[in-house]
Amino acid sequence: MSDSLPPPRKDSTLYAYMMRSHEQLGDQFTRLLTAMEANDRADVTTLWNELDHKLLDHLEAEERFVLPAFAHVDQGEATALLREHGLIRESLLELGIAVDLHYIRYEKSQQFIDLLIRHAEREERLLYRWADDRLSPGIIQAVKTRVTV
Repeated sequence: MSDSLPPPRKDSTLYAYMMRSHEQLGDQFTRLLTAMEANDRADVTTLWNELDHKLLDHLEAEERFVLPAFAHVDQGEATALLREHGLIRESLLELGIAVDLHYIRYEKSQQFIDLLIRHAEREERLLYRWADDRLSPGIIQAVKTRVTV
C-alpha cells in the first residue's frame, strides 16, 4: 500500500500539525519523567492530567476523522492502528491510577513512552502523509479543532 504514496510533505497542513502534536506530547512526557525523578508528586499529578487529556483528544480526533477514511484504503493498517490506540488507552488508565495512588514507576512510564514513540512513527509514516493528500480541508480542520498544539 505505502509504495504508491508520495513522500511526506513536511510543510503540509495535517502532517505538520500532527507532528507538532507528537512533539508536544513528547515534551510533556519529558517534563513528567523529570518530575517523577525529582519525586515531585504535585507536578507529576498536574503534568499527568494535562498529558492524559491531550493524548485522549489526539486519539479521538484520529479515530473519528482520519482512520475511518483510511480504513477504505488499508483496512489492515487502520485496524492495527486502532488496536494500538486501545493499548495506549489501557496503559493510560493503568498509569493514571498509579499517579492517583502515588505509585507510578519510572520504568513503567518509560515503557509507555516507547509504545507511543513506535506508534507515532507508524502514524507519521503511513497515516498522516496519506491524509494530507486524500482528506478534505473540512476534515483536516475538524482534526485541528480537536487536537491542540
